[in-house]
Amino acid sequence: MLTLYLLVLRMATLLVPTNDPIVRHGAFATAVVEEISETGPLFRDDASGARSAALLVAIGFRESTLRNDVESPTHDSCALQINRRPDLKEDVRECVRVGVKMLRESMRMCRDYPVAFYASGPGACENARARAISNDRMAMAKKVLASAKSW
Repeated sequence: MLTLYLLVLRMATLLVPTNDPIVRHGAFATAVVEEISETGPLFRDDASGARSAALLVAIGFRESTLRNDVESPTHDSCALQINRRPDLKEDVRECVRVGVKMLRESMRMCRDYPVAFYASGPGACENARARAISNDRMAMAKKVLASAKSW
């Protein structure tokens, strides 16, 4: 899992540069690796967990610039911006756990736009805005994973 941890740090640092990636991104990277290790990857063809980690990094970047201590005006909290869960700002591991659970449901609900339901809830699979969000997060995940692997 050290390899996956280092890959998550690379992806996070590509998106949010820092002189000390362990201080800035270490807790998020640890939470991602632990969740994937405990519950398995989000994708069937992702034995290493790298694609799953890349999606979590992409979502975390777009939602919070990978900061766990944030809350939006619409009451979304933590790195993955979970609605009406301000407690998650204090626990990045729980934030990632809840986010992964929600993503699994989103992927089940809307196979063609895997992040749509996560982003917008019921009706999201037919919602143009939710589809665009899903396409953006999936494309970003693919791009940051490729960049991190070649870094």
